[in-house]
Amino acid sequence: MNKLVFFILIVLLFPTLGADVISINSGGSNELVINPDTYIEGFFSCIPYTCSVLGYGCGTWSDGCGGTLDCGTCASGYTCTSGVCIAKGGGGGGGGGGGELLSNYVLITPAMINLSLTYNPEISTSQRVVQKIHIQNVGYPSLTFSVTTSNLTGMVFPQSNSVTVNTDQTAELIVDIVSPLQDGNFLGNIILESNTTGKRNIPVFIHVTSNPFWFDSNIVVLNKDYLVEQGDKLETQVTLIPMGDPTRLDVTLNYVIKDYKNKIYLTQKETLLVEKQMNFKRDFDTGILPIGKYIVGLELVYPGGIAPSSAHFEVIEKVPLSFLGKIIYFLIIMILLVLIIIVALLIRRFAKKRKEQRISFRQK
Repeated sequence: MNKLVFFILIVLLFPTLGADVISINSGGSNELVINPDTYIEGFFSCIPYTCSVLGYGCGTWSDGCGGTLDCGTCASGYTCTSGVCIAKGGGGGGGGGGGELLSNYVLITPAMINLSLTYNPEISTSQRVVQKIHIQNVGYPSLTFSVTTSNLTGMVFPQSNSVTVNTDQTAELIVDIVSPLQDGNFLGNIILESNTTGKRNIPVFIHVTSNPFWFDSNIVVLNKDYLVEQGDKLETQVTLIPMGDPTRLDVTLNYVIKDYKNKIYLTQKETLLVEKQMNFKRDFDTGILPIGKYIVGLELVYPGGIAPSSAHFEVIEKVPLSFLGKIIYFLIIMILLVLIIIVALLIRRFAKKRKEQRISFRQK
Protein backbone atom coordinates (compact mmCIF):
# COMPACT_ATOMS: atom_id res chain seq x y z
CA MET A 1 0.00 0.00 0.00
CA ASN A 2 2.73 2.46 0.99
CA LYS A 3 4.73 1.63 -2.14
CA LEU A 4 1.68 2.25 -4.31
CA VAL A 5 1.05 5.69 -2.78
CA PHE A 6 4.73 6.61 -3.18
CA PHE A 7 4.67 5.55 -6.85
CA ILE A 8 1.56 7.66 -7.57
CA LEU A 9 3.17 10.67 -5.89
CA ILE A 10 6.27 10.31 -8.06
CA VAL A 11 4.19 10.03 -11.24
CA LEU A 12 2.20 13.17 -10.37
CA LEU A 13 5.14 15.31 -9.31
CA PHE A 14 7.86 14.18 -11.75
CA PRO A 15 6.78 16.54 -14.60
CA THR A 16 7.48 19.50 -12.31
CA LEU A 17 11.02 18.41 -11.43
CA GLY A 18 14.11 19.74 -13.15
CA ALA A 19 17.58 20.92 -12.30
CA ASP A 20 20.42 23.03 -13.55
CA VAL A 21 24.04 21.95 -13.35
CA ILE A 22 25.94 24.96 -12.06
CA SER A 23 29.70 25.20 -12.30
CA ILE A 24 32.38 27.85 -11.94
CA ASN A 25 34.23 28.88 -15.07
CA SER A 26 37.78 27.65 -15.35
CA GLY A 27 40.59 30.18 -15.38
CA GLY A 28 39.90 31.48 -11.89
CA SER A 29 36.90 33.68 -12.67
CA ASN A 30 33.75 33.70 -10.58
CA GLU A 31 31.49 33.59 -13.62
CA LEU A 32 28.61 31.15 -13.27
CA VAL A 33 27.88 28.85 -16.18
CA ILE A 34 24.41 27.32 -16.09
CA ASN A 35 24.18 24.10 -18.11
CA PRO A 36 20.69 22.56 -18.22
CA ASP A 37 20.63 18.84 -17.44
CA THR A 38 19.50 16.24 -19.98
CA TYR A 39 15.94 16.14 -18.66
CA ILE A 40 15.42 19.86 -19.25
CA GLU A 41 17.16 20.46 -22.59
CA GLY A 42 18.79 17.15 -23.46
CA PHE A 43 19.40 17.96 -27.10
CA PHE A 44 21.53 21.01 -26.29
CA SER A 45 25.24 21.08 -25.50
CA CYS A 46 27.75 23.70 -24.42
CA ILE A 47 29.32 25.73 -27.24
CA PRO A 48 33.01 26.42 -26.57
CA TYR A 49 34.35 29.82 -27.53
CA THR A 50 37.26 30.32 -29.91
CA CYS A 51 39.98 32.95 -29.73
CA SER A 52 38.53 34.71 -32.79
CA VAL A 53 35.02 34.84 -31.29
CA LEU A 54 36.37 36.37 -28.09
CA GLY A 55 38.59 38.74 -30.05
CA TYR A 56 41.75 37.57 -28.25
CA GLY A 57 45.11 37.25 -29.96
CA CYS A 58 47.21 36.15 -27.00
CA GLY A 59 47.04 34.63 -23.52
CA THR A 60 45.12 31.74 -22.00
CA TRP A 61 41.38 32.05 -21.46
CA SER A 62 38.31 30.03 -20.52
CA ASP A 63 36.33 28.54 -23.44
CA GLY A 64 33.09 28.84 -21.45
CA CYS A 65 32.64 25.05 -21.30
CA GLY A 66 35.16 24.06 -18.67
CA GLY A 67 38.19 24.06 -20.99
CA THR A 68 40.90 26.58 -21.77
CA LEU A 69 41.98 28.40 -24.91
CA ASP A 70 45.59 29.11 -25.82
CA CYS A 71 45.43 32.23 -27.98
CA GLY A 72 49.20 32.44 -28.52
CA THR A 73 52.00 34.69 -27.34
CA CYS A 74 53.16 38.15 -28.33
CA ALA A 75 56.28 38.96 -30.31
CA SER A 76 59.32 40.58 -28.72
CA GLY A 77 58.59 44.16 -27.67
CA TYR A 78 54.88 43.52 -27.10
CA THR A 79 52.91 42.58 -23.98
CA CYS A 80 49.56 40.81 -23.74
CA THR A 81 46.88 43.18 -22.39
CA SER A 82 43.27 41.94 -22.21
CA GLY A 83 44.00 39.39 -24.91
CA VAL A 84 45.68 41.87 -27.25
CA CYS A 85 49.38 42.35 -28.03
CA ILE A 86 50.29 45.94 -27.12
CA ALA A 87 53.64 47.60 -27.82
CA LYS A 88 55.54 48.07 -24.56
CA GLY A 89 55.70 51.67 -23.42
CA GLY A 90 53.70 53.07 -26.32
CA GLY A 91 50.27 53.79 -27.72
CA GLY A 92 49.02 52.00 -30.79
CA GLY A 93 47.96 48.36 -30.93
CA GLY A 94 50.01 45.33 -31.71
CA GLY A 95 49.39 42.29 -33.83
CA GLY A 96 47.62 39.06 -33.01
CA GLY A 97 44.30 39.95 -34.61
CA GLY A 98 42.91 41.64 -31.47
CA GLY A 99 41.99 45.25 -30.84
CA GLU A 100 43.72 48.61 -31.00
CA LEU A 101 44.80 50.70 -28.01
CA LEU A 102 43.73 54.30 -28.42
CA SER A 103 45.75 56.90 -26.49
CA ASN A 104 46.84 54.15 -24.07
CA TYR A 105 43.37 54.02 -22.52
CA VAL A 106 40.78 52.57 -24.91
CA LEU A 107 40.86 49.06 -26.35
CA ILE A 108 38.59 48.49 -29.38
CA THR A 109 37.77 44.98 -30.58
CA PRO A 110 37.69 44.11 -33.43
CA ALA A 111 40.15 46.58 -34.89
CA MET A 112 38.84 45.86 -38.41
CA ILE A 113 35.65 44.34 -39.84
CA ASN A 114 35.91 42.07 -42.87
CA LEU A 115 32.66 40.50 -44.14
CA SER A 116 31.44 38.51 -47.12
CA LEU A 117 27.75 39.12 -47.75
CA THR A 118 25.24 38.07 -50.37
CA TYR A 119 22.01 39.37 -51.85
CA ASN A 120 19.19 37.69 -53.73
CA PRO A 121 18.76 39.33 -57.15
CA GLU A 122 15.55 37.41 -57.86
CA ILE A 123 13.60 39.03 -55.04
CA SER A 124 15.83 42.10 -54.47
CA THR A 125 16.57 41.14 -50.88
CA SER A 126 19.73 42.01 -48.95
CA GLN A 127 21.52 39.95 -46.33
CA ARG A 128 21.73 41.54 -42.88
CA VAL A 129 24.25 40.74 -40.17
CA VAL A 130 24.83 42.19 -36.72
CA GLN A 131 28.38 43.21 -35.77
CA LYS A 132 29.30 43.81 -32.14
CA ILE A 133 32.16 46.18 -31.29
CA HIS A 134 33.57 46.11 -27.76
CA ILE A 135 35.08 49.31 -26.37
CA GLN A 136 37.11 48.88 -23.18
CA ASN A 137 38.23 51.76 -20.97
CA VAL A 138 41.43 50.52 -19.30
CA GLY A 139 41.88 53.24 -16.71
CA TYR A 140 40.77 56.64 -17.98
CA PRO A 141 37.80 58.49 -16.42
CA SER A 142 34.42 58.02 -18.11
CA LEU A 143 34.60 58.54 -21.89
CA THR A 144 31.84 59.30 -24.40
CA PHE A 145 32.34 58.60 -28.11
CA SER A 146 30.26 59.86 -31.01
CA VAL A 147 29.57 57.19 -33.64
CA THR A 148 29.53 58.01 -37.37
CA THR A 149 30.43 56.26 -40.64
CA SER A 150 32.12 57.21 -43.88
CA ASN A 151 31.69 55.69 -47.38
CA LEU A 152 29.19 53.19 -45.98
CA THR A 153 25.87 54.92 -46.68
CA GLY A 154 23.02 52.42 -46.94
CA MET A 155 25.20 49.56 -45.72
CA VAL A 156 26.26 50.20 -42.11
CA PHE A 157 23.81 51.39 -39.43
CA PRO A 158 25.06 51.85 -35.83
CA GLN A 159 22.21 51.28 -33.37
CA SER A 160 23.43 54.25 -31.33
CA ASN A 161 25.05 57.56 -32.29
CA SER A 162 27.07 57.66 -29.08
CA VAL A 163 28.51 55.27 -26.53
CA THR A 164 29.78 55.89 -22.98
CA VAL A 165 32.43 53.74 -21.32
CA ASN A 166 33.09 54.09 -17.60
CA THR A 167 36.48 53.50 -15.98
CA ASP A 168 37.63 49.86 -16.21
CA GLN A 169 34.40 48.91 -17.96
CA THR A 170 33.54 47.58 -21.43
CA ALA A 171 30.70 48.92 -23.56
CA GLU A 172 29.14 47.19 -26.54
CA LEU A 173 28.28 48.99 -29.76
CA ILE A 174 25.91 47.06 -32.02
CA VAL A 175 26.03 47.76 -35.75
CA ASP A 176 23.64 46.47 -38.42
CA ILE A 177 25.35 45.75 -41.73
CA VAL A 178 23.26 45.27 -44.87
CA SER A 179 24.57 44.15 -48.25
CA PRO A 180 23.88 46.43 -51.24
CA LEU A 181 22.02 44.90 -54.18
CA GLN A 182 25.12 44.67 -56.36
CA ASP A 183 28.33 42.69 -56.61
CA GLY A 184 31.53 44.36 -55.57
CA ASN A 185 33.98 45.28 -52.83
CA PHE A 186 33.09 48.16 -50.52
CA LEU A 187 35.47 49.89 -48.11
CA GLY A 188 34.65 52.51 -45.48
CA ASN A 189 35.05 53.33 -41.80
CA ILE A 190 33.11 53.33 -38.57
CA ILE A 191 34.36 56.41 -36.72
CA LEU A 192 34.54 56.66 -32.93
CA GLU A 193 35.46 60.14 -31.74
CA SER A 194 36.00 61.58 -28.27
CA ASN A 195 37.15 65.07 -27.28
CA THR A 196 39.54 63.43 -24.84
CA THR A 197 41.12 60.62 -26.85
CA GLY A 198 40.58 61.81 -30.40
CA LYS A 199 39.29 59.91 -33.43
CA ARG A 200 39.57 56.21 -34.19
CA ASN A 201 38.62 54.69 -37.55
CA ILE A 202 37.50 51.05 -37.67
CA PRO A 203 38.01 49.95 -41.30
CA VAL A 204 35.08 48.01 -42.76
CA PHE A 205 35.57 45.83 -45.84
CA ILE A 206 32.47 44.22 -47.38
CA HIS A 207 32.69 41.71 -50.22
CA VAL A 208 29.27 41.27 -51.89
CA THR A 209 28.12 38.55 -54.30
CA SER A 210 24.70 37.37 -55.43
CA ASN A 211 23.30 34.19 -53.90
CA PRO A 212 19.86 32.67 -54.57
CA PHE A 213 19.57 31.20 -51.09
CA TRP A 214 20.20 32.17 -47.46
CA PHE A 215 18.43 32.42 -44.11
CA ASP A 216 17.07 35.05 -41.79
CA SER A 217 16.22 34.40 -38.14
CA ASN A 218 14.31 36.04 -35.32
CA ILE A 219 13.92 35.34 -31.61
CA VAL A 220 11.21 36.99 -29.51
CA VAL A 221 10.69 36.93 -25.72
CA LEU A 222 7.13 35.82 -24.85
CA ASN A 223 7.15 36.54 -21.10
CA LYS A 224 4.77 39.38 -20.22
CA ASP A 225 6.54 42.75 -20.34
CA TYR A 226 9.80 40.82 -20.97
CA LEU A 227 10.03 40.12 -17.23
CA VAL A 228 11.09 36.75 -15.79
CA GLU A 229 10.83 36.00 -12.08
CA GLN A 230 13.94 34.36 -10.60
CA GLY A 231 13.82 30.62 -11.16
CA ASP A 232 11.06 30.78 -13.81
CA LYS A 233 11.49 29.87 -17.46
CA LEU A 234 12.43 32.34 -20.16
CA GLU A 235 9.87 31.72 -22.91
CA THR A 236 10.83 32.56 -26.49
CA GLN A 237 9.57 32.07 -30.00
CA VAL A 238 12.04 31.37 -32.78
CA THR A 239 11.39 32.02 -36.47
CA LEU A 240 13.63 30.61 -39.22
CA ILE A 241 13.08 32.11 -42.65
CA PRO A 242 14.73 30.48 -45.69
CA MET A 243 14.97 32.96 -48.55
CA GLY A 244 15.41 32.21 -52.23
CA ASP A 245 15.24 28.84 -54.00
CA PRO A 246 13.48 26.13 -51.92
CA THR A 247 15.83 23.50 -50.55
CA ARG A 248 16.27 21.12 -47.59
CA LEU A 249 19.17 22.13 -45.41
CA ASP A 250 20.60 21.29 -41.99
CA VAL A 251 21.22 24.40 -39.89
CA THR A 252 22.73 24.86 -36.44
CA LEU A 253 21.11 27.14 -33.89
CA ASN A 254 23.41 28.58 -31.21
CA TYR A 255 21.69 30.18 -28.22
CA VAL A 256 23.33 32.40 -25.60
CA ILE A 257 22.16 34.32 -22.53
CA LYS A 258 24.42 37.13 -21.32
CA ASP A 259 24.17 40.36 -19.37
CA TYR A 260 24.82 43.89 -20.62
CA LYS A 261 28.48 43.59 -19.66
CA ASN A 262 28.86 40.68 -22.10
CA LYS A 263 29.18 38.11 -19.30
CA ILE A 264 27.97 34.73 -20.56
CA TYR A 265 25.58 32.73 -18.37
CA LEU A 266 24.22 30.06 -20.70
CA THR A 267 25.06 28.50 -24.07
CA GLN A 268 23.03 25.87 -25.92
CA LYS A 269 22.73 24.56 -29.46
CA GLU A 270 20.60 22.34 -31.64
CA THR A 271 20.55 21.20 -35.28
CA LEU A 272 17.41 21.26 -37.43
CA LEU A 273 16.46 20.24 -40.97
CA VAL A 274 14.73 23.22 -42.63
CA GLU A 275 12.95 23.42 -45.97
CA LYS A 276 10.40 26.16 -45.33
CA GLN A 277 9.71 28.87 -42.76
CA MET A 278 9.56 27.48 -39.23
CA ASN A 279 8.06 28.93 -36.05
CA PHE A 280 8.57 27.16 -32.74
CA LYS A 281 8.95 27.89 -29.05
CA ARG A 282 12.04 27.37 -26.93
CA ASP A 283 12.07 27.73 -23.15
CA PHE A 284 15.24 28.29 -21.14
CA ASP A 285 15.69 27.59 -17.44
CA THR A 286 17.12 30.74 -15.94
CA GLY A 287 18.35 28.87 -12.85
CA ILE A 288 19.82 31.34 -10.37
CA LEU A 289 20.43 34.24 -12.74
CA PRO A 290 20.96 37.38 -10.62
CA ILE A 291 18.34 40.11 -10.78
CA GLY A 292 19.14 42.35 -13.76
CA LYS A 293 18.82 42.89 -17.50
CA TYR A 294 19.92 40.26 -20.02
CA ILE A 295 20.09 39.46 -23.73
CA VAL A 296 19.07 36.17 -25.30
CA GLY A 297 20.87 35.71 -28.59
CA LEU A 298 20.30 33.35 -31.50
CA GLU A 299 22.90 32.60 -34.16
CA LEU A 300 21.66 30.54 -37.11
CA VAL A 301 24.63 28.92 -38.87
CA TYR A 302 24.15 27.48 -42.35
CA PRO A 303 26.49 26.66 -45.25
CA GLY A 304 27.69 30.00 -46.54
CA GLY A 305 26.47 32.33 -43.83
CA ILE A 306 25.26 33.26 -40.35
CA ALA A 307 21.93 34.89 -39.44
CA PRO A 308 21.97 36.43 -35.93
CA SER A 309 19.10 37.73 -33.84
CA SER A 310 18.66 38.84 -30.23
CA ALA A 311 16.05 40.01 -27.72
CA HIS A 312 16.12 41.61 -24.29
CA PHE A 313 14.56 40.50 -21.01
CA GLU A 314 14.87 41.27 -17.31
CA VAL A 315 15.08 38.94 -14.31
CA ILE A 316 13.13 40.27 -11.34
CA GLU A 317 12.67 39.12 -7.77
CA LYS A 318 10.16 36.33 -7.41
CA VAL A 319 6.86 37.63 -6.06
CA PRO A 320 5.81 35.61 -2.97
CA LEU A 321 2.39 33.97 -2.96
CA SER A 322 -0.38 36.08 -1.45
CA PHE A 323 -2.41 34.71 1.46
CA LEU A 324 -5.20 33.73 -0.95
CA GLY A 325 -2.65 32.13 -3.25
CA LYS A 326 -1.22 30.08 -0.39
CA ILE A 327 -4.73 28.87 0.52
CA ILE A 328 -5.41 27.86 -3.10
CA TYR A 329 -2.05 26.10 -3.31
CA PHE A 330 -2.77 24.25 -0.05
CA LEU A 331 -6.23 23.22 -1.28
CA ILE A 332 -4.77 21.89 -4.55
CA ILE A 333 -2.25 19.79 -2.61
CA MET A 334 -4.98 18.47 -0.31
CA ILE A 335 -7.22 17.60 -3.27
CA LEU A 336 -4.34 15.70 -4.90
CA LEU A 337 -3.69 13.79 -1.67
CA VAL A 338 -7.39 12.94 -1.29
CA LEU A 339 -7.51 11.72 -4.90
CA ILE A 340 -4.42 9.58 -4.29
CA ILE A 341 -5.99 8.06 -1.18
CA ILE A 342 -9.28 7.39 -3.00
CA VAL A 343 -7.46 5.72 -5.91
CA ALA A 344 -5.41 3.63 -3.46
CA LEU A 345 -8.57 2.55 -1.55
CA LEU A 346 -10.36 1.65 -4.79
CA ILE A 347 -7.41 -0.42 -5.92
CA ARG A 348 -7.23 -2.13 -2.53
CA ARG A 349 -10.99 -2.83 -2.55
CA PHE A 350 -10.79 -4.18 -6.10
CA ALA A 351 -7.86 -6.45 -5.15
CA LYS A 352 -9.71 -7.67 -2.03
CA LYS A 353 -12.84 -8.42 -4.07
CA ARG A 354 -10.82 -10.37 -6.65
CA LYS A 355 -9.19 -12.35 -3.84
CA GLU A 356 -12.58 -13.19 -2.32
CA GLN A 357 -13.88 -14.28 -5.72
CA ARG A 358 -10.91 -16.59 -6.20
CA ILE A 359 -11.39 -18.11 -2.74
CA SER A 360 -15.12 -18.59 -3.39
CA PHE A 361 -14.39 -20.21 -6.75
CA ARG A 362 -11.92 -22.68 -5.19
CA GLN A 363 -14.38 -23.60 -2.45
CA LYS A 364 -17.00 -24.46 -5.06
